[in-house]
Amino acid sequence: MAKQDDFFKMQVRIPMELYEQLKESSDENFRSLNAEIIYLLSVCMGNKATSATPDEVRSIIREELGTAIKKSLNKV
Repeated sequence: MAKQDDFFKMQVRIPMELYEQLKESSDENFRSLNAEIIYLLSVCMGNKATSATPDEVRSIIREELGTAIKKSLNKV
């Protein structure tokens, strides 16, 4: 588990509209506001995303289920 010394703490002022967008995004992705900001910054900086969003998970599940159903139907 990460220690407090592994993080840099800072305060940032952002426009209210951007805050509201971030808050909405964090709620939709079941992350804290802090985790959402870190996730988005990491993606923007070219780092591989460390977790999938619910929409990404649903897309992966649909794709895998579709593949499994097609394989199942071909066996009949």
